Amino acid sequence: MAGKKETPIVHAAHVAVMKKDATTVVSVMPDYQGSLEPFVVVLAAPADVTAERVVTLKREFVDRLDQISAPRFHEFWEQDPCDPGPTEQEWQRNLKVSGSGFLGAPAPAGGERKVAKELFLDVNAKQKEGEYTITVLEAGKSPIGWLKEKGYAPPSGAEQAVQPYVSQNATFIMAEVDTKRVELVGGDRAQLSPIRFYTEQPYDTLPTKLGLLSAHPKDKQELFLYTLDPTRRYETKNYKNVLPPTNVEVDFIVKERMGEFYNALYDIILKKTPDAFLVEYAWGDDGCGQPCATEPLMISELLSLGADVFELGVPEEEKNPKPPELTKEELEQQKAILKELKPRERVARKKQMDEERQTVVSRKALLERNHYVLSRLHYRYDGTTLTRDPAIVPASGHLEGGIALPKGQKKEAPIVPKSADKSRLQTRYNNFHPWVPVIHCESPDRFRWGKSPPDYRGLRKTWIADDLTRKSRTQIKPTEVVKTALPDLGLGAAVAAAASADAGVDAGAAEDEAKKEGCGCRTAGRGGSALSALVLGAALAWLRLRRQRPASSK
Repeated sequence: MAGKKETPIVHAAHVAVMKKDATTVVSVMPDYQGSLEPFVVVLAAPADVTAERVVTLKREFVDRLDQISAPRFHEFWEQDPCDPGPTEQEWQRNLKVSGSGFLGAPAPAGGERKVAKELFLDVNAKQKEGEYTITVLEAGKSPIGWLKEKGYAPPSGAEQAVQPYVSQNATFIMAEVDTKRVELVGGDRAQLSPIRFYTEQPYDTLPTKLGLLSAHPKDKQELFLYTLDPTRRYETKNYKNVLPPTNVEVDFIVKERMGEFYNALYDIILKKTPDAFLVEYAWGDDGCGQPCATEPLMISELLSLGADVFELGVPEEEKNPKPPELTKEELEQQKAILKELKPRERVARKKQMDEERQTVVSRKALLERNHYVLSRLHYRYDGTTLTRDPAIVPASGHLEGGIALPKGQKKEAPIVPKSADKSRLQTRYNNFHPWVPVIHCESPDRFRWGKSPPDYRGLRKTWIADDLTRKSRTQIKPTEVVKTALPDLGLGAAVAAAASADAGVDAGAAEDEAKKEGCGCRTAGRGGSALSALVLGAALAWLRLRRQRPASSK
């Protein structure tokens, strides 16, 4: 390998953009394949980014965004036709551990006072050290000279590719990778930890085109873009925004092969709309879909992804508000506890109780300040379809879709999202289990779809379309497994012929409603209008560059 000027191949990049007021926190996590010799990751950032504003995160934080927002598979079971009780769904199960306190902490014994759950919260942002050696260049300075001085070989075309960002006075973050400390996922393929920086300059354009310098010559790259904003979901301004079909019935074979199925479905959508970002998810952090593949984001994860930066500007009186006066009942309880102690212990215990009250109030305020809407955009591209750097902007409104419950024998459910007062959008693919046992009652209530029966022994897991760059795009054929009629995508033809004209929901009417209320998305396989909004400037880029060794090295 000595002397060869190979550039590691980037298969995918996960980018998390967290916004609040004038501050933006960006975390970039790439997957690469190539030599395990040292190389460097280059990020172009706004001019106000300094070394103090750059940190490395644990990969798990961005992975969690992927798990929460990924398209999911869900099974519906026909409820007992002879049971008059209400239909319950899998996500309504009580998953709390009985006999324990908050987050699994031991519950207080009979005579002890109740401990506030906020005292068990992990409120510390987490970072990672050691994988990178980071240098931040002077704003407006090209990274090419630095790379050559350090013995790295820029890929062909790199100097021309970075020039537009140099002219915009970008700052380049040079992250030298210690390949001995990266996580291998097979052979020469590795996953890097996210590099996080923050800026107080306008930041809405992601110069993803620079990633093409590290693209596979015969395959496409994937961009997974997650935005976290206190109130708004996000879309792209200068590409089409397409809503993939959701609440679609699929064959059971899709269950454990969601990644393969979704890869193939995406390719079909791309043939119809090659320059479109898929809007796959938008949901507040008070939930994570129906069903949830995991659990909602915790405060420590939000802080690690960028909320700790927002906290820097919070006034002290907001961070640590004065606790309210104790109620009569609380005063009596406190006196009873102190009465049981020896005189010299009472002062220390009283001080501890006051500190705990302050901690509870401060943590409640912290939680209240940090609520976000998570949006997920997904684009599969190559040099012919990524013709401009994508710009993200707040969407014109909220969307709700993929959450309606199927009804009746035909399992009717809307496949087109609609406008709503808050975002509750997920991409869900359904499979159904009709009632099999003999029905003994005289008036059975059929085709009520809900959670699995109590005697079900299968794995209670929500399968998601994850790790897409390592999943086949040809093994699962949507034409064979999609049962819902999606005529504009050429899918579900077998059931479309048998379905009545009014089967399912009136998708056209649903989309018209969305248009009236300001949705800027198209629906895959349906008509629609493209998003139009303002582009704001700034720059982000990543390059994978391999160290050039002397020719005599063996």
